[in-house]
Amino acid sequence: MGHGGRVVNKALFSSKKHDWNTPENVLKLVRQVAPIGLDPCSNERSTVKATLALDKEQDGLAIPWSGHGLVFVNPPYGREIEPWIEKCRAEAAHGAEIVALVPARTDPIWMQRDGFTAQRICFWRGRIRFQGAAAGAPFPSALLYWGGNGPRFAAVFSDHGRIVRSWPFFGEGSQGPDCPQSGQRVG
Repeated sequence: MGHGGRVVNKALFSSKKHDWNTPENVLKLVRQVAPIGLDPCSNERSTVKATLALDKEQDGLAIPWSGHGLVFVNPPYGREIEPWIEKCRAEAAHGAEIVALVPARTDPIWMQRDGFTAQRICFWRGRIRFQGAAAGAPFPSALLYWGGNGPRFAAVFSDHGRIVRSWPFFGEGSQGPDCPQSGQRVG
């Protein structure tokens, strides 16, 4: 027991278990954005059903993601998440379309530096219950979208959480097509 009388899986609070599989209700929505071509974070129990699935031994961080269609990333959480979100940002800059399921934490460097470069973010309403978990996660979740189909992502996910549109970050002092000019009020 824990947290208001709910049953809580203690492994969800720690970095000891890294392979919490995405529930089918979330994957169904991702597939409505586009068919999943690449799952670079797969494992033997994954139900993502990507055209190309890479497990830890195949190292999804080591290959280019462009050219595979939609990339779905449910990275290892805890300290292992940072290189995955950095890779999402870098691969999106090379044209990859990516959806990443992450803890909705706004303070870590991986979110500040890389996560907020996503074109759309869905802050999931409620707690996701990962496959194999006894209860919903003890943390909120977000889905980050990089790619040219932000309106489609927003339309698919808008009934499941708050959608935030990000401005692309093109480097210090740069202005992208949707970025406000320096000193321009955003409101």
